[in-house]
Amino acid sequence: MFDNHFEVFLADTEESKKKHYAIRYQVYCEEMQFENKDDFPQQMEYDDDDDKSIHFIVRNKKTKQWVGAMRLIHKTDSQLPIEQSCGISIAEQLGTVEMSRLCLIKDVRRGFKDIDPPNGICNESNEPKETDKIKLISSQHKLNRLIIWGIFYAAAKYCYNNKMQYCYFMTTAILARALRKGGLGLVNIGEPCQHKGERFPFKLDAIATYQSDIWQGSNTGYQLFSELQVDQYYKMAS
Repeated sequence: MFDNHFEVFLADTEESKKKHYAIRYQVYCEEMQFENKDDFPQQMEYDDDDDKSIHFIVRNKKTKQWVGAMRLIHKTDSQLPIEQSCGISIAEQLGTVEMSRLCLIKDVRRGFKDIDPPNGICNESNEPKETDKIKLISSQHKLNRLIIWGIFYAAAKYCYNNKMQYCYFMTTAILARALRKGGLGLVNIGEPCQHKGERFPFKLDAIATYQSDIWQGSNTGYQLFSELQVDQYYKMAS
């Protein structure tokens, strides 16, 4: 069902990376004020980990609006953010990533009742309303939640394609329960830490996850943004 309404792109061009950073700025600096917007005068939120990351962006198929973002940080000689924040040590070097900066814009995340910051997804008291930016879909709340599954599927597919076994991430107990209930095999790897609230460190076998039956019916995962540009060029030419 996710594929019917949304699509995920790997940001493999400078233009698409800027879209990714702009979504993060909108969510973390303007909407949630987790970050100081004055630190990002170009209205793009980023940090040192972006230089060793793969970036993804999510688009509403109907409106063509960019509605979400996520990155995968490659494990190098330096520590991953999860190691620094939770005081743990990850032994694997090659084939290891951390999922972070998973966020959805305010118009999309309205209606979530089981997910909260700092992922950029929080409980909103107001019901969603149709605007020029985003058109409501039937069963809005359930479909919004599916965006998270679409992003996780994209991450799992990327890891599978690039022979990366493990994906780490920090999240709340509430979101972890929701993901486990949906079938993700999350493994808790440490005590909770304080990172804009209580967060738990988790490990996921990304390759096994990609091959799991929970994705039955999903057929995309992600596309390359550069291929989208090529398609648009040919459409204009024709």
